[in-house]
Amino acid sequence: MRIRFWLMCVVALASTLGGSLAHAAADADAATRPTYLQSLQQAAHQQGLARSAMWRTLLHYSVQPLTRVDRSLADDPDFFLAADGAHNPEHELDATLAAFFDPSAHHALDQPAACRFIARYQWLNAQLHFDAAQLPTPDCPRYRQWRQGIKADRATLIFPSAYINSPASMYGHTFIRLDAQPEPGQVASPMLSYAVSYAANGNENDGIAFAFKGLTGLYDGQFTNEPYYLRIRDYNDLENRDIWEYELNLTPAEIERLLAHAWELGPTRFDYYFFDENCSYHLLSLLDAARPELQLTKQFTWWAIPLDTVRAVTQTPGLLTRIQYRPSNSTELRYRANMLGPQRARLAQQLSEETLPPQALAQHEASPEQRALILETAERLVSYEATRKDSTEAATQKQRMTLLAARASLPAGTPVTVPTPIKDPTQGHDTARVDVMVGQRQGQGLVMLQARPAYHDLMDPEDGYQRGAAIQFFNVAFTKAANGHLQLESLTPVDISSISAREPIMASKSWRVHIGLERSLATRADGTRPLGINLRGGPGMATEFTPDQHWLGYAFMDNQARWDRNLPSRPWAVGSGIALGLLGDLTAQWRVQTEVFARAYLGKQPFETGLLVRTRYSLDKQWNLHAQCETTKRREVRVNQSCLLGVQRYL
Repeated sequence: MRIRFWLMCVVALASTLGGSLAHAAADADAATRPTYLQSLQQAAHQQGLARSAMWRTLLHYSVQPLTRVDRSLADDPDFFLAADGAHNPEHELDATLAAFFDPSAHHALDQPAACRFIARYQWLNAQLHFDAAQLPTPDCPRYRQWRQGIKADRATLIFPSAYINSPASMYGHTFIRLDAQPEPGQVASPMLSYAVSYAANGNENDGIAFAFKGLTGLYDGQFTNEPYYLRIRDYNDLENRDIWEYELNLTPAEIERLLAHAWELGPTRFDYYFFDENCSYHLLSLLDAARPELQLTKQFTWWAIPLDTVRAVTQTPGLLTRIQYRPSNSTELRYRANMLGPQRARLAQQLSEETLPPQALAQHEASPEQRALILETAERLVSYEATRKDSTEAATQKQRMTLLAARASLPAGTPVTVPTPIKDPTQGHDTARVDVMVGQRQGQGLVMLQARPAYHDLMDPEDGYQRGAAIQFFNVAFTKAANGHLQLESLTPVDISSISAREPIMASKSWRVHIGLERSLATRADGTRPLGINLRGGPGMATEFTPDQHWLGYAFMDNQARWDRNLPSRPWAVGSGIALGLLGDLTAQWRVQTEVFARAYLGKQPFETGLLVRTRYSLDKQWNLHAQCETTKRREVRVNQSCLLGVQRYL
């Protein structure tokens, strides 16, 4: 009995001492934690980490070019841990270190700060060497599961080429594909890889509203990741955009940093701007996070055209490993149609439309090899058209199987492979251009200075660009007459032309639109020409006059609405007419365009006709010689005649 009593006393005493020691240890830990945090913050200040390229990249700090204010481009308050973190890198770094000591999961996706901002944690740990006893390593199951699912050890920059019929994709698009080494005995399949992209949370079908919101930052932009095969479906199959893949030379450690920062950006909101803070600009920030010394985003201040950002990557020494071309369905069909020729291509179209049964093909084509190619083309055309029609999956598959069965009865042929273009998009001309021209207008001397930030017009060299497509935004021109002063000649926010030649088996659309602030064609008695507004555009059609695609003829419905205080009878005019043109290359360096138009207006405005002739000769990749002459008549009265000659410089 006494023994039991003494044992109970010993246990009680030990428990009391253990509790006291535990409380003492906890109190000591609580007492040392602020001291350790202060030592970390002090070390960070001494090393100048808040001013380092990596910290500024992780927080997306940038100096506003006009106000010179240092601020983050992230517009989500949850991205910052300090009250003024969006503008103060040092306060944000101090607050970040303090947040790492809080294990509570109250950040996005129910995470503690060290997991929500895991790229910050990993980088600061590498710089400050956290003591695991005083700042335990966080357990991040959500990030760990996401990272294991991606399994990436390589990165490839993807550039779907420009798609002029989509307001959001007129300049092209970029995203990053994350590739993994295949398992032993397996073949690598990029289709199973994941893609990280940044885009506006908007509906492209909003038309003008989409363009306005994209220009003014009214859309939220966000990073997402999804399987690459879904991107291929969207770009290659649905939008028929050729895809260029630029494999990057990143180390495993750099891939880890890229992915960690992509995880941080997933729940983060940015204001999306079409010209600068767009898909391509923010993709560069991921590469900067992977390798801070790249500083790719610093190359773009006022605008970031996707093609220019890809060019910045490919021109960085040691960053590019290889380039691969993936043609779209429409590109492959065009290539097959050219191989077949017009008559055989028409047979493929009839097969796809089910106006010609496969068993009747031998009556029209004797060659088994050609019949095989026709059937293959018809089957691909069925798949292509199914994405644009309301065809059911069952009906499409039944038609495809019928064509494939007919093809299987013929000898095996040589697989059709679309050749890779000689030049990839990055080898074309730069997108910005400045023109200096001299000449005369209405018999008086004239000097013109013209500049455009983006991107390509019909007279520019086509290497790397979509044939027959012209996209220009915010083209501005100033003129000075011999007896006058420097004045704004025109400001053109939008000038787009899509000249698509008719093809044997595919529908093609031609159209153009022009919106500009322009000076009157006619000169007043006092020698002035007031500014007015000109809206012009309409549908059209085009054809290739030669098989080598050197000469393109086109016709457009030439609708116009103009407000001009120099017009006779009243200051506005609404009319329509026709414009006929010819665009072609005399040599690889020499291009010519000529266009005539005739236009009638409502009311008493006079009938109008005109002629435009332009020519361009490329001296090298940066310089052109350019000349143009134009004349406009109203009821046989010449109201405008000018000829200019000068040089163009790409920037």
